[in-house]
Amino acid sequence: MKVVITLGPTQEPIDDVRFITNASSGRMGATLAEEGLRRGHDVTLVCGPVHVLLPKNARVVNVRTAKEMIGKTLDLLEDADTLISTAAIADYSPEKVSGKIKSGGELVLKLKPTRKLISEARKRFPKLFIVGFKAEYGIGNSRLIESAGKSLTENKLDIVVANDLSNRIVDSEDTEAVMIDGERTEPIGRTSKKKAAKRIWDRIEAKLKV
Repeated sequence: MKVVITLGPTQEPIDDVRFITNASSGRMGATLAEEGLRRGHDVTLVCGPVHVLLPKNARVVNVRTAKEMIGKTLDLLEDADTLISTAAIADYSPEKVSGKIKSGGELVLKLKPTRKLISEARKRFPKLFIVGFKAEYGIGNSRLIESAGKSLTENKLDIVVANDLSNRIVDSEDTEAVMIDGERTEPIGRTSKKKAAKRIWDRIEAKLKV
């Protein structure tokens, strides 16, 4: 199976030396890639700026901005079976100013919404198997499940893995999440990202009958 995995944050330039970004280490995506390779799948990573160790046998495409990540991923999906979208793609991008903005005083940024990868992927590739990751903050378990279900339905995804970032999972070896696929909801209690990756892959392979 040919799998494309997005991971890490994107960086959206304010000027030529500054940027805004999301908190994401890329660990979950890298761990899913490692597990996918172990199971014999062909894995390509579309990787934002990260410092985690990436699997040697994966093809790696490095990107920086949301525009680059979305464009490269959609190109790669022309020849893929599955998309696992773990990346924390920026929701907004500033109108970039050339050079370096002078420091001192207030700075007002005008932000424009970025494109939505999973939405575009589903429209362009109706038969593609898509695993989406949904991040929330401090909303509680019931609302987290509700948010995951909404994303599953609205974006016509196959699986959604949702987590609450207030549980201090960013840049941690552990994670805590809930996984839903329209048939059942499976809590993933506090565990290592390696064990969570195995459970996510088990669900993917079960649904695809691989």
